[in-house]
Amino acid sequence: MAWSIRSLDDASAAIRGSFRRWLPGSDTALKNNFVTVVAKVLAGISHEFELRMGYLARQMFLTSATGKFLELHCSDVGIYRKKASAAAGQAVGTAAASTAYPEGIRFVSGNVTYVSTAAATSGADGSLTLAVIAETKGSNTNRDGGGLLSLADPGLYPDLSTTFEVDADGLGGGADIETNDSLKARGLQRKRNPPGAGKLSDYEREVRAVSGVKQAWAFRGQNPGDVFVYFLFENRPGYIPEASDVTVVQAAIDAKRLIRSDASEVVAPTAHPVDVTISGLSPDNEEIRAAIETAIADIYLTKCRPGIAGNTFTLSRSWIGEAISGVAGEESHVLVAPAANIVLTGGQFPTPGTYSYTA
Repeated sequence: MAWSIRSLDDASAAIRGSFRRWLPGSDTALKNNFVTVVAKVLAGISHEFELRMGYLARQMFLTSATGKFLELHCSDVGIYRKKASAAAGQAVGTAAASTAYPEGIRFVSGNVTYVSTAAATSGADGSLTLAVIAETKGSNTNRDGGGLLSLADPGLYPDLSTTFEVDADGLGGGADIETNDSLKARGLQRKRNPPGAGKLSDYEREVRAVSGVKQAWAFRGQNPGDVFVYFLFENRPGYIPEASDVTVVQAAIDAKRLIRSDASEVVAPTAHPVDVTISGLSPDNEEIRAAIETAIADIYLTKCRPGIAGNTFTLSRSWIGEAISGVAGEESHVLVAPAANIVLTGGQFPTPGTYSYTA
């Protein structure tokens, strides 16, 4: 039975009624009557008590728990809030030919500093590749391939180029501390899918435990024991991971060595942009358009998964229409494109494409 919290007026009325019942002759309708004052005080106290009891009742279940109670529920099944993490990868620059350089060389990009994590020796042509990691944590430490890192202390290394270029894989793996919604989703996934010595849900759970991972889906490969795990990563366009994110997640799975097989591979989905054309939107304004695009993007996350050969996924056109109709303030529209359901395969995952609005 759900915990019902009375309003302050209802609690006050019940207490006044009790006084009239158990103290005959009392009148709680008189403004300055002692009983009236006592009834108001008791009503205020009982209302606060009921609010507190209602709060505690919600904390009894993982589906409604918040804050520390949420963390306690999750910790009971071995799920803990993911900490923030720092981005890592490689940067390429020039140096004196065939020269050894120590670890600890610092770089700057924006307001983030990076440091090399291992000694390295330049090639005969002077090229130098350094493994670097951010000195702070968070999604803002990620950098795309081709980005530039400036040498923080050029005076200490006069023979190094003043800028290094992030390699094609980028600097990835940086993530913010996990949100309550993400923690709750992982806790529920664990309770609904108990560990099973290498079940597909085990792989999904372990991948989702990596900082920055938003969602994961595990599939069996063609060879017995092979497992492929597709995943999404926070704060990436369309949540499609970069190669450096794949490296971080793959290392986490390799460290677990789940029992099904050693041939487990994490894979970044292939973005499949979905172009949407809407005709006759009413009312048509920037606020409604922004809400529509947000609602459609949410559909991709909540209802879709990557499609693979032999296990495709169909993105229903009706879901997009439903998302548009569910926007507050939207009165009418005609969904022109996509004109049919979209079948995803080859690791494709839907991402926002071009939105067009016509009269």
